[in-house]
Amino acid sequence: MISKKSIHLAILFGLVITTIPACYQRGKNESLQTLSIATQEEQYLQDIKIISEMPRVSGEAHHKKIQHMCENRFKELGFQVELHDYGTGTNVIGTILGKHKPMEKVFVSAHYDTVPNCRGADDNASGVAGVFATAKILAEKQHNRTLVVACWDEEEKKTVGSKAYITREKNNNADIKISYVYEMIGYKRDKPNFQLLPKGFEFLYPHQVKAIKNNQNRGDFIALVYDEYAATYISSIQQIAKNNNLPIFQFEVSTKMKISPVAKDLRRSDHSVFWDADYPAVMITDTANFRNQNYHCLNGDDNAGSINVDFALKTVNTITSIIEESLK
Repeated sequence: MISKKSIHLAILFGLVITTIPACYQRGKNESLQTLSIATQEEQYLQDIKIISEMPRVSGEAHHKKIQHMCENRFKELGFQVELHDYGTGTNVIGTILGKHKPMEKVFVSAHYDTVPNCRGADDNASGVAGVFATAKILAEKQHNRTLVVACWDEEEKKTVGSKAYITREKNNNADIKISYVYEMIGYKRDKPNFQLLPKGFEFLYPHQVKAIKNNQNRGDFIALVYDEYAATYISSIQQIAKNNNLPIFQFEVSTKMKISPVAKDLRRSDHSVFWDADYPAVMITDTANFRNQNYHCLNGDDNAGSINVDFALKTVNTITSIIEESLK
């Protein structure tokens, strides 16, 4: 005969057994979420450190190493990879075909070269690591449009690499809907009066300049520089940035203005090559030498220790959300 005590013990044991899996699963999910965040931060910083170990000038060993790093990372994520050798350098291009609109392309890219004698952690290891992080997120999903990721060579020689590639694409009538270019995204300074602005910006962008001055010229924001044709692709950027607690300022460049000398400080990366080929493009930047005093190592070493990983990843995750919308 089973005693009442035995029945009570059995019931209690059953409750414990059914409760443990639920608690374990909840704990497991929470751990995975925490691990995912930690992994993104750790991976990003590790990539920055590897890329910025040494300068990356064409013909040097470390330049070749990072070229292979781009190639291998894209392949690992499932991209078809092309090494675009245009004579003086090599672009690394990764492609995942879209499901329903494969001819329509969306680009995300950064240049992997540096000026001589400069590690280039912000310029532009921060951008290359950003491309890797974006590619990882987007490669896990299917998209209607084709996703193209790129590590451009010889940007520091007046965008030689991207120019060679886009010239080829233009000649082939490529349907490039929008291009996102990471150009230095890891440098942040909350100190007042740290942010500088190009001459004449108060006339070109009075509202943005006023807002920056009202924030005591702190270098705590990301700037988006884009032509008017790219505007529709980033219409929801403010809300997404707000959700990620990322201050951003937008600088739209008209068709007339983007070929004018007055826009020279707004053309200083590979996005300008897309503009010149009549493709919409956005530069995502921490504003380079207008904030980073060690730009091109002029006043000190542009090394991994200067990178604000949290700021960079808020930028990456904000832009990745916009790119995902563009791929629909």
